[in-house]
Amino acid sequence: MHLASAQFLPTFNTQRPFLRALHYAANLAILIGAHLIAVQIRLRLPWGNTLGAEYDAQPPLFYGIAAAAQAVAYLLAAWAARTPFAPLLTPRSQFRVLALGIGGTVLGVLLLLPNLSKLQLIYFALAAVLLGVCVIIYPSRVNPAQDGGDFLAHLFRLWQNRALLGLWLRYNIQSRYSQTVVGIFWIVLLPLAMSGVLALAFSQFLRVSYDVPFISFFLAGLVPWGLFSSGIFNGMGAILGKMALINQVNFPREITVLLALGEGLVDLCFTLIALVIVNALNGIFPNAMWIYLPPLLFILICFTLGVMFFLSSMSLIIRDIPQLVGVVMQLLFYLTPILYPVSAIPERFRFIVLLNPVGLVLQAFRDVLVYGRAPDALSLYYPLVAALALLYMGYAYFKANETRLADFA
Repeated sequence: MHLASAQFLPTFNTQRPFLRALHYAANLAILIGAHLIAVQIRLRLPWGNTLGAEYDAQPPLFYGIAAAAQAVAYLLAAWAARTPFAPLLTPRSQFRVLALGIGGTVLGVLLLLPNLSKLQLIYFALAAVLLGVCVIIYPSRVNPAQDGGDFLAHLFRLWQNRALLGLWLRYNIQSRYSQTVVGIFWIVLLPLAMSGVLALAFSQFLRVSYDVPFISFFLAGLVPWGLFSSGIFNGMGAILGKMALINQVNFPREITVLLALGEGLVDLCFTLIALVIVNALNGIFPNAMWIYLPPLLFILICFTLGVMFFLSSMSLIIRDIPQLVGVVMQLLFYLTPILYPVSAIPERFRFIVLLNPVGLVLQAFRDVLVYGRAPDALSLYYPLVAALALLYMGYAYFKANETRLADFA
């Protein structure tokens, strides 16, 4: 299996046209992601001039301009490679080509879409530069020898070892509850007990009113939060707990991180069943809006996995990372609208929720599970882009430190 992946790696490295196409697609994705972030910030934050209801924040022509600007940037790069400017701009200088694409997109929008908010255009340029730093410059700094072909080779090797992940996950789940009295129900007892106590406190003692039963309101946020929280805490010990095996067996090390996430997903399935039962007792039943749950879960998984890749390596290098993460997670729990609705937050402080991608995803889960309505797609632009960028950065950091893991054990 390792030999197959080693043979696969040079195939990608020799296909330069393929890598150029991959870089073009990546740069265009960055421009589109930056545009989505700019749209959400411009329409959700009360900064700048008031926009009318007829304002079109996402004109289809914008995407055509971005694609054309990035294509022109690569043509300029190919031309510059044959001139004295070659040391400054070459087809391999992906971030410089992205910068040309950003400038060309801004110029094209000013000429062809003069009615587009200039503040939104500024947000776009800033977000595009930030995304470029995160997904182009940062991975190349942590692992200068890696390129797009190497990244795909890692994924190919991981796919080859998918059976190992499945068998390992099944063994862990079975061994965790094989000698327990209550068994798998331990997964749902804790969130149900917490929800019952808080429901009593909020409804009887504090007299806080909600437009839905509190236990349903709280569980709709706690269930996805449980996946995020368990992934973070289990991910920190994913490498350290398997170090004896890692030093003896050759397999993709990221499987240990995916294993921790897989256990959280199994727990999520059971807590979701408990949520459905509790909601049914309160007159809330599954509906057609549940079709939105898979994309919401995809965003949450990407964000969680990105953080897990970072922390699984960092917790070996810096041993007090778990204590720091415990404090941060406690603060994040109360800064995330789990116990309270977003409407309860004063208007001047709601930007805190907007900057918290986990909170936006949890609110979307609550819209679907409790209120039976489609999530606000606009509020998910930033979480989606942030989750994908964080996943790529975390994976790049993990693979860059993979060979040094045993040194810190």
